[in-house]
Amino acid sequence: MLSRWNKLKGLQKSGLAFGALLMSAVILVACGGGSGSDNGSSSSTEITTLVTAASGSSNVACATNGQCIGAAFRTIGSIPDTLSILSTSWTNTNTNIITLSQIPYVDGSNSATYYDAAGSVFAMTVDQTAQLTGYSTTGSRTFSGNGLPSTKMGTFPVQSGTAAYSYYAALPGGTNPATGQHYNNAAEIGISPYPLSSVVPLNPVVSGAYPIDSLIVGITLTGAVWHVEKANDSSGNYYNPVNALPLDACFGHPYNQQYHLHGYSWKCFPNQGTTGQSPVFGFALDGFPITGPRAADGHNITNAELDICHGTTSLITMPDGTSKNTYHYVLNREYPYSVGCFRGLVNYDQALGPTGQNNYMKEGIPYPPTFYPTP
Repeated sequence: MLSRWNKLKGLQKSGLAFGALLMSAVILVACGGGSGSDNGSSSSTEITTLVTAASGSSNVACATNGQCIGAAFRTIGSIPDTLSILSTSWTNTNTNIITLSQIPYVDGSNSATYYDAAGSVFAMTVDQTAQLTGYSTTGSRTFSGNGLPSTKMGTFPVQSGTAAYSYYAALPGGTNPATGQHYNNAAEIGISPYPLSSVVPLNPVVSGAYPIDSLIVGITLTGAVWHVEKANDSSGNYYNPVNALPLDACFGHPYNQQYHLHGYSWKCFPNQGTTGQSPVFGFALDGFPITGPRAADGHNITNAELDICHGTTSLITMPDGTSKNTYHYVLNREYPYSVGCFRGLVNYDQALGPTGQNNYMKEGIPYPPTFYPTP
């Protein structure tokens, strides 16, 4: 696509946010806390606003309201030390508040069969005795699928004449490194299945606060992935992509045909319930669960209640129905929305699959041979 992304494409091909502000021709080639006075609504199903990253928020420090990126990833992506904020029609740069009703969402509500006859293919399996490289505990959790979620997706390519079209059409499309297909602009980029393969520890251990060194931060139980909340323009500035670019109604979109999620993604997850603790919606690359925004008493968890990695420890119900007192990340309405940094070690080679011609999650990933971040 752009030279910056050509450097990033070796990290993983499962997708970044694309976008541009038509008026300023800002070009985004990667996907994207902050603080504000608006506290949204009391119900996780009635959220009306999000809090975006404040201008000057750190991309380096692991801290509340932020998402810290590792040195290797920052170098390859030319990521600056701080985030910027764009004055879009849905973002108040004085309060850092995003008004959801003002976002010109990508049209469409399509099932996976719209993009592939097989539909959404996804499985999660558990091995209690497996010993993964580099971890002190036994057990593994394996995800496999085709990258297409069981939840609805917008219509991509973005259709001419729709509200979001101008934002995508203003962005040069470039060439898909996985297929060689050329796009005249980003609005032409559609959605296709890809081999999703990930293995994470079943019983992760909190051992530090590790910066993120990959585009993917977690795997959803609906069969898609979450990406880092970073997006850069042609001038080298970085933003929260929800601040800078319209996504679909589930806060997802593709890069090089591969669909992924950002921000307010939990709104489209099934079986949310209306009271009590939000369920587990997926797992981070370190193996810890990612839950929705409600605490056990039903209130929406704020960043002030979370640690520097956007997580907390509490009793939750795991996908197999068992109760477990564990560390978990929280999807909420305040940046960085999901994972701010990793609390457990990440073996990126296992979490993103081995390097190979058919691996669109990771190819040529430039990490040290051990694949572990430094605390």
